[in-house]
Amino acid sequence: MKLRFSRAGWSLLATGSLAILIGLAAAHISPAQEAGQQPAGAQKNWKDRGEYDLDVKIRQTQDPKERLQLLDTWQDKYPQSDYNDERLQFYVITLSQLAPSDPSSRPKLMDKANALLKVDPKDFRAMYAIALWGPAVGGNSAQPDLVSQVQTAAQGVIDNAPTAFDPAKKPPTVTQQDFDKAKNGALAIAHNGLAWSYVQKKDSANAEKEYQASLEANPDQGTTSAAYAKTLYDDKKMPEALFEYARAAEYAGPGPALPPATRTQLQDFFNKAYEGYHGGKDGADQVLSQAKTSALPPSGFSIVSANASAQAEADKMNQRIQSDPGFKMWYAVKQSLVDKGDTFFNSDVKDVEIPGGAEGVKYFKGTVVSLDPATDPTKVVVGVENPTAGDATLTFSKPLPADALNTVKVGNQIEFSGVAESFTANPYMLTFKDPSINGVQTAAPAKKGTRGRRH
Repeated sequence: MKLRFSRAGWSLLATGSLAILIGLAAAHISPAQEAGQQPAGAQKNWKDRGEYDLDVKIRQTQDPKERLQLLDTWQDKYPQSDYNDERLQFYVITLSQLAPSDPSSRPKLMDKANALLKVDPKDFRAMYAIALWGPAVGGNSAQPDLVSQVQTAAQGVIDNAPTAFDPAKKPPTVTQQDFDKAKNGALAIAHNGLAWSYVQKKDSANAEKEYQASLEANPDQGTTSAAYAKTLYDDKKMPEALFEYARAAEYAGPGPALPPATRTQLQDFFNKAYEGYHGGKDGADQVLSQAKTSALPPSGFSIVSANASAQAEADKMNQRIQSDPGFKMWYAVKQSLVDKGDTFFNSDVKDVEIPGGAEGVKYFKGTVVSLDPATDPTKVVVGVENPTAGDATLTFSKPLPADALNTVKVGNQIEFSGVAESFTANPYMLTFKDPSINGVQTAAPAKKGTRGRRH
């Protein structure tokens, strides 16, 4: 199953970080100067009054679309400006505001952010913009240079986050909690960018590490959980992948979640994949419940595969066969009857007392499953292989006496031997007529046949 997720989910996640970064940028960009004057400590001049007026208007314009038009006018009229650095910063801020709802602005944002990094290799807003929007621009088959740009920028965000979010830089209108949340959001975006770059390089191991780091920084990311799930699924790490699919399907906020239709699609995929892997639906609700409140699986989390369950059952069966000679014979008879049917029954079982002392085994052991009727029974169903599912029926010509029911009662284990009268292969049942029960005196004499043979 192929699922594609819009980068818009990540953009919503970045809103808090972006707003604070823009606030920091506004404080960082030098204020407009009077025409013809130099900013203090810098050899910069406006070309003329027109350039100065553009700068003032740009700062006063709140609508990013209108501000972008003004920036383009500034760029066209004054391509060689002393204030090119500030113009690039305004471009990055403005295009970052437009990028979530205007995909056409994203390539231009990449260009301006890269140009700004050539001027200032540590400009945090430019690195952040590339880490956030580079994967959306590149898609699933990005050019190597863009992958490299995203990887470098994302690592730059991680390395420079302590400086960019230094407590001294916190705007007075922003709470410390929101400031810390914005920092974690920026780190989450950076780790997502690194994960995407590793996916492009087909390095799933490092991609998984980065997705995990992103969710550790900010758990409220439905899109990241889905992307992480797909990477794990492709790498055949099924328990972890199923948990992340469950997370992406179950997560509904408070942070940005996937659209309801996508979550429903993921829920359906999880249900089918879980049942296919585990061999049943049991335990799926527990995984969904855990994923609803946690972005990552708890320590020691696992889902047993159907193959592992089957192997465990096979190992248990082999151990029982090796340790219980009576069950070994019972199981051998059953397998031969199921495989060969009436031919084997007529030649090796009919009119033969089994186990009858063959290979030193005098009795089969089984657990009483039911009595029919409940009082004065003439039929006893016994579970030899499974104590709760009958596979042997003991029928008697006369009802069992009352004192026999002290031993022959539901839930008790009994030992029996006798001549099989008939069998069915599916569901498997071997029926004995008037068998003997160890330690029990039945009303009818046990039916005798030839001595048991080796099977």
